[in-house]
Amino acid sequence: MGVYERPFTSRKIKENTWVIEGVGSYSYLLIGNEKAMMVDTGMSKLNLREYVKTITSLPVMVVNTHGHFDHTGGNGWFEEVYMHPNAVADAKRVFQGAGDYPLDYEIQTVREGHVFDLGGRTIEVIEIPAHSPGSIALLDREYRLLFTGDELEAGQVLLMFPDAPPCHTVEQHQRNMKKLKERIDEFDFICPGHNGTPIDKSYVDAFIENDQRVMDGIEGKRDVYSPSFPKEIFNLPHIEYVRRSEHKGSAIVYDIRRIFAAR
Repeated sequence: MGVYERPFTSRKIKENTWVIEGVGSYSYLLIGNEKAMMVDTGMSKLNLREYVKTITSLPVMVVNTHGHFDHTGGNGWFEEVYMHPNAVADAKRVFQGAGDYPLDYEIQTVREGHVFDLGGRTIEVIEIPAHSPGSIALLDREYRLLFTGDELEAGQVLLMFPDAPPCHTVEQHQRNMKKLKERIDEFDFICPGHNGTPIDKSYVDAFIENDQRVMDGIEGKRDVYSPSFPKEIFNLPHIEYVRRSEHKGSAIVYDIRRIFAAR
């Protein structure tokens, strides 16, 4: 069995809410009265849709938190796929060495404020681009959960890609965290893309503080790594300008040349 064919496992984290693990990111299955939603699809080469049928018989849509392939690789098993317009360019870009995936699927786009209705369960789109220009959070109003992809998690947030667009700055990340802080009374737990789930919503404050420390001139460590993947899938290179800042359980990996947004 190859590294991209690890069998799926799942666990129930709340009523009608499952986290599925395979390869790549977590995939979350949210079940309403009329429809179900997959938040991200990982990058397993196994048929995620067939696995989901063992949990629910409802029609299932996909909503991607952003376009990176470790979150979109399983999209092709589904008929209804949504993401932010800025995620589309990345969604079918297979990671080097990953091989063939079903990529013949149509994408529909959503923006800030869009609300999905699953029947008794509504999911609101909140734009939070920093790690990726197409990043969104998904607020599950009835079940009081916030799905954040790779913009907020317990392992690290990466803001350091060599071809980074303008949004990849510590300052922009903090703006996004403050935006989520304004909604903090609307959710109880955070469900990120990697490195443990669910996590406490206190991480919002921890990242706001961590970002501020970096903007105030406290330089992070040069020891940069990724707890999200084994090295045979994703190995962070040593980059001269990259640092890792840790604070109260949060960690950001950032480029010291991209701390502040362009003025």
